[in-house]
Amino acid sequence: MMKKSLVAVAILGAFAASAFAAPSVTLYGRIDTGLVYTHQDLDKKGVDSTDTFEMKSGFTTGSRWGLKGTEDIGNAKVGFVLESGFTSDDGVSTQGSRLFGREAQVNVSGAYGTLYAGRLMSIAGIGGSVSMLGGVSAFGMTYGDTAKGNGSTGSAYTRYDNTLAYMTPKFGGFRAGAMYSFKGDSQKEKDANENTAGATRYAALGLQYKAPKYEVVLVGDYTMWGNQYDSKTGKKGYHVDDGYSIILGGNYDFGPAKVFAKATYFDNEDVGSVVDSFKLLKNVTHKVENKDKNTTAVKGWGLELGTKVPAFGGNFLAAVGYRDAKDIDDSDVKFHRWNVAAGYTYAFSKRTSVYGLVGYAQEKAKGASYAKANSNPNPNEVQAGFGLVHKF
Repeated sequence: MMKKSLVAVAILGAFAASAFAAPSVTLYGRIDTGLVYTHQDLDKKGVDSTDTFEMKSGFTTGSRWGLKGTEDIGNAKVGFVLESGFTSDDGVSTQGSRLFGREAQVNVSGAYGTLYAGRLMSIAGIGGSVSMLGGVSAFGMTYGDTAKGNGSTGSAYTRYDNTLAYMTPKFGGFRAGAMYSFKGDSQKEKDANENTAGATRYAALGLQYKAPKYEVVLVGDYTMWGNQYDSKTGKKGYHVDDGYSIILGGNYDFGPAKVFAKATYFDNEDVGSVVDSFKLLKNVTHKVENKDKNTTAVKGWGLELGTKVPAFGGNFLAAVGYRDAKDIDDSDVKFHRWNVAAGYTYAFSKRTSVYGLVGYAQEKAKGASYAKANSNPNPNEVQAGFGLVHKF
């Protein structure tokens, strides 16, 4: 009888160990610190151009630390990611001083895909757990002001609070995803209740195909602007219609070079994330009829072409982008942005690499209201930087 009991206990123990594996937690992160020269000309009367040489954090990739883990619970896994952004040159938290501003989510995964809940980078973004646009640009969404991939799009490439997201398993190279945010920014919209007209809600869909030599991605996002847009200023929402954007892109590896391309169309998007992508127009006044407006809504299109070429043990990067946008309420007001950049990265190991970059960007504002105030400003910027990235 004793032997049978011992055998039963051993069998039950083995079953439990296989069905409920011990949880694992990983501490990880990266630090990007560089030296950057910036020449900025706002092309505004009475405002001189500026030249700065400074230490910058996150010039090519956001500095961060995080915790992630999983636990097997039979036929499924429960996991989490808590990721905190910071600036390595002064130790300050980023993403609005949130403790885990880059990502804070719990997920459940199994044979039918993964369900996420929390704060997430959009599917129409780069670097998050559900982001799909990492393979459509040579530089991604960082590399300073002059090379960032969202400079030629209408999407904000940003993070959203209160989000549910679902990603399918991969089927023959295909993967699909969907997400919905009940209130995109809890800090800006403190007075708005989730999933009401007072809150800015956000949805996105994506379809991705990956093959050994190429990748194709189609992403669309949809923003339902809230009527309590910013509790700090007290200004209400200004968008009559909901905003949306569509991005089609991908890459192909020819061997000697990998080529990236993307095209985008957007409508009723936020000028704060579209036109003012590197803050060159922040001091240019655009006369608007509605003084309650917090910013200007725009529509337009954009293109980008880039490449990555292995050279001297590292990778040479280059990209050129263009974006054409106009004010929805005043079609006479137009914004034309283009950028060109070249860089080089070299990895000493899997954890440590160095980089260098030089780039130029300009965003010309045209229209009667601008001409009257400032003879159609043509703000522009030159940047050059180099630095080191260390992962842990």
